[in-house]
Amino acid sequence: MTDRIYYQDAAIQTATAKVIAHGTDEKGNYATLDRSCFYPEGGGQPADTGMIGQTEVTDVQIINGEIRHYTADKLNNGEYELIIDWERRFDHMQQHTGQHLLSAVFEDELGMATKSFHLGAEKVSIDLDVPKISKEQVRSIEQKVNSLIYRQIPVETEWVTQEQASKMKLRKKPEVEGDIRLVKIADIDLNACGGTHLHNTAELGLLKIIRTEKAKGGTRVYFLAGKRAMAHFDLLQSIADQLTNSLNAPAAELPEAAEAVLNDRKTKEKQLRTISLEYLKLEAEKFKPDGNQLIMDFSGRPFKDVLQLAKLTAENNPSLYLFFFISEEGNERFVCAKGENAPGDMKCVLGKIIEDAGGKVGGTESLAQGGIKRDGGLEAYSGKFRNLIREII
Repeated sequence: MTDRIYYQDAAIQTATAKVIAHGTDEKGNYATLDRSCFYPEGGGQPADTGMIGQTEVTDVQIINGEIRHYTADKLNNGEYELIIDWERRFDHMQQHTGQHLLSAVFEDELGMATKSFHLGAEKVSIDLDVPKISKEQVRSIEQKVNSLIYRQIPVETEWVTQEQASKMKLRKKPEVEGDIRLVKIADIDLNACGGTHLHNTAELGLLKIIRTEKAKGGTRVYFLAGKRAMAHFDLLQSIADQLTNSLNAPAAELPEAAEAVLNDRKTKEKQLRTISLEYLKLEAEKFKPDGNQLIMDFSGRPFKDVLQLAKLTAENNPSLYLFFFISEEGNERFVCAKGENAPGDMKCVLGKIIEDAGGKVGGTESLAQGGIKRDGGLEAYSGKFRNLIREII
């Protein structure tokens, strides 16, 4: 049985321990120790990483009751120095302690209980048992949590028996057998928890609720604590500074300045679409097909423009069949169209042209489009198109 010295003091960063067994399973090489400061994944908190001697610890898991330290290389039995990745551990302590405080305030102030907790590499969240929560409620909870952080409240742990725990007002019923580890934040929170925590709420620095969303019939609340919250603020400040310079507006006026830019862009895009359509109409009018077929290569042109050009050309020539081709980076796209007086189904025609290559076809019998992943050139398909049109006529 490994002595879990991270329970003696969550701030322990180094220790000396003996590798007492080693092996390999589906997750890789692992070692078990006589004592460990590495926290194994559990209770919503990720595992610690770090070093055992000169070997990297990539993961720590409890498998069949033993703590397995997964390592980049095999370790032999013997004594080693343990070094945990303190930045990672302290971050997890900040987020986990922040979760206890946040969940307690949500439940005590608004009667919203936490159903689950997730601590990811970038996102931290709790799921509340309510379908929605207002912005005013979120602000109120956030302010309350930060006021508790500033009070420098001690975070304490203790071990109790099942009988002792049954007489205490815990947040929820413990799910473990045997003695139970409790985490206590004064009279604010008392919870069964096996994770690592800060010694004092002041070490949280601050807690920021980022956003909320509906999830699993309840409400998911994303938040950041400590250094993560500061990093998020730094990112937002950097973005605000860039936008302030780009839009030539103070931070408080950025929403209005951005909206003005977007509205101006929409107006210009609308004008550009109008001009583009007029240009395509002029281009379509220049086509004077010799016969009832028009086959052209438009590689390099935007597909939407080619599709619109085919539609306009067909409208100008009621008895015309046309086949437009576009090659773009190993893909080939096609447009088959006909005038209103021309018989036949262009969707069927295009399907027969590219069916051997596994191409997909959409559209209508008058204007069909499709594509395949190959690069054969227009000549590979134009002959087949001519033959199919002759059969229709």
